[in-house]
Parts: sequence; structure tokens; C-alpha cells
Amino acid sequence: MSEQEMQYTAKDLASSLDVTTSTLRRWAIALESAHYPFQRNEKGQRIYTEQDIATFEELKKLLGEKMTFADAIQQLTGHNKPKEKQSETEKLNVTAEELEKLVSRAVKKAVKKEREKLFKQMKKQMKKQMKKELEKLKDKN
Repeated sequence: MSEQEMQYTAKDLASSLDVTTSTLRRWAIALESAHYPFQRNEKGQRIYTEQDIATFEELKKLLGEKMTFADAIQQLTGHNKPKEKQSETEKLNVTAEELEKLVSRAVKKAVKKEREKLFKQMKKQMKKQMKKELEKLKDKN
């Protein structure tokens, strides 16, 4: 996996798929049982990549088309090669809609990080200013 590839937590992915984290976990366990490889962090927790997101979206679509869960898992794992064996062309084969979703997710994540950073800075500045004001009040008394 490249350093630039986005990684998502179960909570983020479940939210974007509009499913519960327990549903996502059940799907992931079923995929792993069928030899679908997930990346894991140092704590042993699954971390999800863009390819994993596409797999889960396809699973959700198949289930929405009334395919049985077992058949959907079999179809997905039968057509997905392990990540290391995919050619560069296969990795880049995305539709405009998929690309738009990927870019949208990346932008949302970047905006969220920047917003959190700004809030932290603002909080720090407000504390500093409050401290100055308290010192002024103490000096007056």
C-alpha cells in the first residue's frame, strides 16, 4: 500500500456506507473468511482503503438487488485478486462517479482535519487572551 493511499476507520466507512459498525464488521469477517485481504494497523484493527470501500459498496449494491449474502461474498471474492497481484491498469480502472466520490471523501477528510486544527489554535489563543485579561483584573485589585 502506498503512503499516499487514504485509509479509513470502521466508523468512517460505516457512516459513508450508511450501515452500522456491527454490519460492517460482519461483512468484513465474511470477506476475510473468503480470503479477502484487509490491511491492519499496529493494534490489529482493520484499516480500510479505497479498494475496500469499492468492495463494500459493491456488496451493498448486490444485497440491495436481493442477492443472498453468501452469493454476494462469493461473487466479490471470486473476482477480486489480492491487491499485490493487480496490474497498474486494474488499479486505475475507476468510473468518473467513483473518482468523484473518492475526491469528495478526500476533500471532506482534509477539511475536517483543518477545521480541527483551527479550533485548537483558536482555543489556545482564547485561553491566552483570558489569562491576560485575568492578570489585568488582578492588577487593578
